Amino acid sequence: MQKFLKDLTLLNPLRKRRLFFIYTHNNAHDRFTNGLNANTEISYWSQTGLKEVGIPIYFLRLQGEKPWRINQIGSQDIVIGHMGETYRKACLRTKNVIVFQPWAGHEDRSRADTPNCTLHSVELKDYSYAKSLIFLTSEFNVKKYVETNTNFWFDVCQKNRVRFVHQPIDLERFSRCKTTYETNNFLYIGNNLHMKCLDDTRRLVRELKRKLTIYGLEGKKINNLDTATVGKLPEFADFFIQPGMWEAQCVSILEAAARGFIPVVSPETGYPYDHPYLLKYGDHAYNLQTLQGLLKTTPQERKELADHLHSSLVNDPNHNNWKKLTDVLVEEVKRLL
Repeated sequence: MQKFLKDLTLLNPLRKRRLFFIYTHNNAHDRFTNGLNANTEISYWSQTGLKEVGIPIYFLRLQGEKPWRINQIGSQDIVIGHMGETYRKACLRTKNVIVFQPWAGHEDRSRADTPNCTLHSVELKDYSYAKSLIFLTSEFNVKKYVETNTNFWFDVCQKNRVRFVHQPIDLERFSRCKTTYETNNFLYIGNNLHMKCLDDTRRLVRELKRKLTIYGLEGKKINNLDTATVGKLPEFADFFIQPGMWEAQCVSILEAAARGFIPVVSPETGYPYDHPYLLKYGDHAYNLQTLQGLLKTTPQERKELADHLHSSLVNDPNHNNWKKLTDVLVEEVKRLL
């Protein structure tokens, strides 16, 4: 009933200025149970923060939104959110548009045959509609693709108003549960899209003769806010593994790090902290040697590393503070008021 009444307010003939927030309602890969969807937190915190703007906020689906809801957008209204089907239709109704989306600069992302990818020509055209761009991305992406003037993204970002924000984690929801390190085994939570390099992960763990626990594939889901479920994970693994090709900033890795698992991942995944056992995308021999060295460490040495990495996350305002992210959203919206 509450949602129905809010929908009715969209039809208000007075058409006061409103804010339409576009983000995905559902997780296309369905790796979580009990309604916990990918981007639940970012949707919640973004909408909560944007209330500071002081105008009514309406949530629109990234795709498959009802046409009548999109058609309520007027020229005076502001739209902020993820590029896609709804975004392009909204751009026909108002010029007050702000892009807010995950971003990775790797050229592999400029393809049309896999989820999370957009042809570069289409992406640049979508950007041209926006007053400003807010990229939710990693420190790695900013450094490699924006701060290096030999990369084509350097010019793109010079010519547009671009703000960069990093993925925060709610450390109260995702509290630490892993404190001992004696399994020598590995954990992976996610889908099997090619940029995740899950086949490489399986091969590495197989050659190490260790066990790999996977959630997110073949119907094996996880409720990662269920205390009882999460409480069992520490007995399965010491390490979260992903030698990925590219990510905006992988949420599963940061959540695992918040839980106390040691991320053995490539920097391309967006994990923000350096340590001796990071992997290299596409370099199997190096990765195998690195993990062999890791398995030779003692449980105490692993605990010291895990404590250090967990402390880095806890004390990093880029990754523990949602307000730092939402303040940027609010600033960009207020520019259009």
